[in-house]
Amino acid sequence: MARFDRQIATALRLIEKNGQKVVWRSLAASNNSDEPWNSGTETPTEHDAFICFVPVRDKDTRKLFAYLTGTEVQIGSLAGIMGNVAFEPNAKDVVVRDGVELRIDSIDLLSPNGQKILWTMEFKG
Repeated sequence: MARFDRQIATALRLIEKNGQKVVWRSLAASNNSDEPWNSGTETPTEHDAFICFVPVRDKDTRKLFAYLTGTEVQIGSLAGIMGNVAFEPNAKDVVVRDGVELRIDSIDLLSPNGQKILWTMEFKG
């Protein structure tokens, strides 16, 4: 049993309860090992995930996300919290919410003691 299993389960439960089911579209490039300079084509892989979307409308929300991510978050932007998932999220990926693609501006992992608990992200305007 890992140290933060209870916290991970709580985060997943609350994000699923208060969040929204989305499609996480991972864009992985298929590389040809004979031609390392050729990045290949991007093949999208879709995963179901729950994200709790938080519009950054005030100073307190901005400070919270700035504290969690360690970066500045713009007032007026859209942020999100996602529990630990079975895939590896990337800033190049896309989130599809209600049929609309959201591009990721920044993404960060809360991982005390090396154990993945949750992902915080800010979306491009």
